[in-house]
Amino acid sequence: MLKDVSKGSSCWKERIVYTLLFLFPVAGVSVSHWFTAIFFLLGLISVWGLFKRNDHRPLQREERIWLCLCLGFFISFLISALINGWTPLQTRRLDVDARFLFIIPMYLLLRNHAGSGHWLLMGSLAASIFLVGQAYYDVAVLSLPRAQGFYSPNLLGPVAALMALYTLIAGQKYPRLRWVAPALVMAALAAVALSGSRGAYLGLLTMLVLWAWLTFRRRASHVAIIMALTMTLATLYYCSAGMQSRVHGAIDEVAQYLQEGPKGEVLSGSAVRFEMWKFSGLVFLDHPIAGIGSGNYQVVVKDYVARGLIHPDVAGHGHPHNAYAEVLMSRGGIGFAIFLALLFFPLYYFFKTRGLSPHTAVLGIMHISGFAVFSLTDASTFIKGNFVAIFLVYLATFLAWHVRSKEAHHGAPERSPDRQK
Repeated sequence: MLKDVSKGSSCWKERIVYTLLFLFPVAGVSVSHWFTAIFFLLGLISVWGLFKRNDHRPLQREERIWLCLCLGFFISFLISALINGWTPLQTRRLDVDARFLFIIPMYLLLRNHAGSGHWLLMGSLAASIFLVGQAYYDVAVLSLPRAQGFYSPNLLGPVAALMALYTLIAGQKYPRLRWVAPALVMAALAAVALSGSRGAYLGLLTMLVLWAWLTFRRRASHVAIIMALTMTLATLYYCSAGMQSRVHGAIDEVAQYLQEGPKGEVLSGSAVRFEMWKFSGLVFLDHPIAGIGSGNYQVVVKDYVARGLIHPDVAGHGHPHNAYAEVLMSRGGIGFAIFLALLFFPLYYFFKTRGLSPHTAVLGIMHISGFAVFSLTDASTFIKGNFVAIFLVYLATFLAWHVRSKEAHHGAPERSPDRQK
């Protein structure tokens, strides 16, 4: 009788987890705190599950390394904050960085539910419809210059770019979706175009190149890359006057900055970004080990402006608009090294083992490469709760899915990858 109750409880728990994963990407850009709420619910279920674990499959070495990196990144936040003096700024940032801690039990939850990846991927397909609907509503109904959803074009655009690639891969993995997937991909691409996010454009093109290179064989890959680039550029560029304006503006601003430097009382958007990155480098030279602490950008920048080391316009921002520069500045060399490992170690693992489970590996590669490129023009990818939740939930799900598929391929889940020869 007790066993039957336990099985029933486990079944309901599994259904709740799959439902939350399906819903996670659907309305995140349209509804306030959607990503955070679902992340929180999954976290509660996972913490409760620590006391009732039924699956004792040992973690593989790569899984343990990635979870240790998540823990290390959270600890780097604490160390930097304590060294530089804990303030209400760090208390507010704790809510975001604590996600790197809670992803550890959440990963154990996701790896114990074999359908997690499938349902998250199905939710990504549904999200494409919601994204293009939100983008059309913003531009056509509200007459906004750029689609932004509840938050910002810089969230809507990258999320739409990721959904486009996930949908593209889902169409390859599930034959039943091969007719509907192209329409959903185009819907997500339209949302990218309407967002006007230059970071999303760059990330999308990077992911498309990698997808074509990984999907097609040697000779065909070159043709596929050219076709993917041509079709994407034609769709996003010629169908969007806003994109043309923003791309031309960025090129002109960068050229002017490289030729003349930070001249004038008011800098252009791209010139300000270069100055902020320069400021981050100066801060790192002054605080190379632990940085200045998360959230202390505006506290420190005034001194550098007063000394004439950077342009005054840099003081009008809250972070350097580059995740790499943000981590280097706020957490120093130790935190930056952990950050790079957190990002690129699983990427290496997906590349290394992609022959054992191609679809799950490509999903992981697309996810990480997208975030790596988005982070070049935006620090929000790792300092804002929505972006961090997306990064962690998708990466944890894809990694667990890939490990499970790799184990099934070997037929020996109890053996470590170093001994599977």
